[in-house]
Amino acid sequence: MAYRKEQGGGLSPATRITQEIIARLEAGTKPWIKPWRGVPVSRPLRACGIPYRGMNVFWLWMVADMCGYAHPNSPE
Repeated sequence: MAYRKEQGGGLSPATRITQEIIARLEAGTKPWIKPWRGVPVSRPLRACGIPYRGMNVFWLWMVADMCGYAHPNSPE
């Protein structure tokens, strides 16, 4: 798999994702637990209506959690 080099010496997206996953595992973050019941989960949609795929979905959900966003159907 080819990765695009990040301009300006910054971290590549793959490196950032990997570092965040490792940091959460080392911090003892529990494995993912579904906090809601009875609601089907669908993939998030891009602005054009096409669902995100693969790692994009995982990264989007992890960043949403890091920023404190809840699932739209959660009781919070």
